[in-house]
Amino acid sequence: MRQGKVKWYNGKKCFGFITPDAPNADGNTDDVFVHSSALKDAGIRFLNENDIVEFEEEVRNGKLSVTTISVIQRDEESARRFHERRAESRRSTENRKSREERTERRGFAFWKK
Repeated sequence: MRQGKVKWYNGKKCFGFITPDAPNADGNTDDVFVHSSALKDAGIRFLNENDIVEFEEEVRNGKLSVTTISVIQRDEESARRFHERRAESRRSTENRKSREERTERRGFAFWKK
């Protein structure tokens, strides 16, 4: 198995890329594509930038793609920033919903008169 660092991973798009530490048997040092299905098979919920992972790859459609993956070390700083962004997103969604409810009530009362 090869080791590498997560270059980026987008959970909404369900894919990302890993930068390997060393070339593979063919001498290839290109970034390796990782799909959410590989994470699901490994029981991993998410990846953060700069997480160190161990993986096996194969060539699919002419490109390197991860088949099995395991997390060796989490980047705590990236994980903290991810959780902060997610919490902020949830707060803004809740605020938007509460504003919409208030405007609906106002609109209803206006039409009722």
